[in-house]
Amino acid sequence: MSPTPCPDLEVLFAELEAGEGPALDHAAECEACAALMEDHRLLENDLFRLADPLPPPSLVVNVMARVAESPVPQRREVWTGLAILLTSLGVGLGFLFSNDRALGRMGTAFASSVRDSRAFVEGLFSGAHALWSTAGLAVACIVAFVVFTSLFGLKRLAGTPPPSLSEA
Repeated sequence: MSPTPCPDLEVLFAELEAGEGPALDHAAECEACAALMEDHRLLENDLFRLADPLPPPSLVVNVMARVAESPVPQRREVWTGLAILLTSLGVGLGFLFSNDRALGRMGTAFASSVRDSRAFVEGLFSGAHALWSTAGLAVACIVAFVVFTSLFGLKRLAGTPPPSLSEA
């Protein structure tokens, strides 16, 4: 053994990684430190040879099949949705009744929408009459036919969609 005390392991391994330093010079002279460094080198080699095993290729398909087999009970979904709906309605109504200005604005907006709905319905009837009395109906049908055939043609060109998770 050398007359100098052995360095801390952290210092020795840090200098081993750096490739130089007084702790490495000490390890070249000290049999205990040299044996420790050789054990470390062998352990590193063993660890580098180990590889993480890959999951089986069917892992995702198997997991998704099990998820599809055990859906959430519909009763629980209905009760959760109902709780969310009632909570939001309660908060909204509480805000309306606690704020006079908001309640007044809501009433005014409702009254103006009722008043404006008459003009909207008259406009719809006027447009339908114009389509009926002119060739607009035929043109609208032809345009709709061209649009739908184009969409179906594009869908056919795109090919078949990938299988869904339930089919996989």
